[in-house]
Amino acid sequence: MIEHDHEIPGGFARFVVPYIVGLAAPLLVAIAWSPSGNWTPLKGLMVGYSIPIVGAELFAIAVALREGLAKQLKRWTWTPVVAAALAILLIVAAATAVLAPQKQVAITLTAYWIVHGLFAISIAYLTGRVFEAGDLVKAYMAGFAIFAAEFLLFLQQVPDWATFNWTGGFMAFPHIRHAGYYLAAMAALGIGAMAVGERRGAWLWAWASAAAATAIAMWTGSRGGVLAIAGALVVGSLVLPALRSIRSWAGALSAMAAGLAAAWIAPAAPSSLMGLTHAVRQTTSGDVTTGRTTIWKNVIAAIEKHPLFGYGEGQMHWVAPFSTMAQPHNSILQVALAWGLVGLACVAILAIAFAWRAIPAVRREGGAMVPVCLAMTAIAILSLYDASLYYALPQSIFMASAGMVASRWGVVRPTADRSASRPARSREATWSDSATEASASSGS
Repeated sequence: MIEHDHEIPGGFARFVVPYIVGLAAPLLVAIAWSPSGNWTPLKGLMVGYSIPIVGAELFAIAVALREGLAKQLKRWTWTPVVAAALAILLIVAAATAVLAPQKQVAITLTAYWIVHGLFAISIAYLTGRVFEAGDLVKAYMAGFAIFAAEFLLFLQQVPDWATFNWTGGFMAFPHIRHAGYYLAAMAALGIGAMAVGERRGAWLWAWASAAAATAIAMWTGSRGGVLAIAGALVVGSLVLPALRSIRSWAGALSAMAAGLAAAWIAPAAPSSLMGLTHAVRQTTSGDVTTGRTTIWKNVIAAIEKHPLFGYGEGQMHWVAPFSTMAQPHNSILQVALAWGLVGLACVAILAIAFAWRAIPAVRREGGAMVPVCLAMTAIAILSLYDASLYYALPQSIFMASAGMVASRWGVVRPTADRSASRPARSREATWSDSATEASASSGS
């Protein structure tokens, strides 16, 4: 249980962690800026290891430790099953990393997963204590606004569209399709913000964010990202009452339609992987999986050889090679290949335990958690047929969202009898005061 009984600090301190985290993606783009499509070794290192993303996570962890996270961890309650699953998973991940065919890759990626996990715990601790979930949502959307401006400027500065390396030299992505992971999360975040935004300015900002993210995703050829956005809307509507209104669906569908129209009208890059026309042609021709079924067969065959504990994270290229692919485009197979069926069982236990606590919490919170739940859902759906839980940027957004949701588990709103003897918890910073007050009244 995570307990919060603090007034959120005012002033600059409240926004340091949210904006360092939320602006990490456009900062990475700025650092790797190369309209020629050729990264210097230093820029390649920054992109390959996602240094600004991991750096922002480490900063959040450091702030949480400074605020007393280590002491608070001793007070958190863990069920025996969850504690055992987490312990076994850590042991399996560490052991397979050391014994992996390519140890450097496995150790690096395993270390990143540990950082991501500590980051999620830190966000859970800091949300409601140093900042509110709404602060981080706004920071992510501000970061995306900068990213969208960078996208337009980047296209303008590309010297020759015909010869540019669109596949491997686009902005700060090793492969242009990786942009879809970030864009799907940002579109889902915007759709969620629309659902709880009562003020016109906030609603329009959210709508524009969802439309722009959809447009850029489709322009880059990321069919999977757009499908994940739609899937998150459907799944979210089953769980979150705030998404069941005609207004929410009208806003979401109109934003997605506007994004698709913009991608259709915009000049297409001369690449076989990109553009709405290519996506439609590829889908209608029956080329829906684009080699995924072959990848999955190879990976399943490799898992059958080491079914219990796997090979270590990031080992597909050496144990189940397919072209230059580094991951199986499926999070379930990714976990099973890395940590075997034992690791997969542990991850399943942790995921079920999280969902068991998260769904009642987010339903109780009303509008406060809608945007982050949708972003998390979009990344999870996309991970079933792509690599959105393999690369650091979408992993970071997913874990930050999980942390914000987890921050609500132990929150008990003060009753009338208690309000006179102790200060009420500060109000959740959502997209509008009226939406927050409505969620507070419905949850009390």
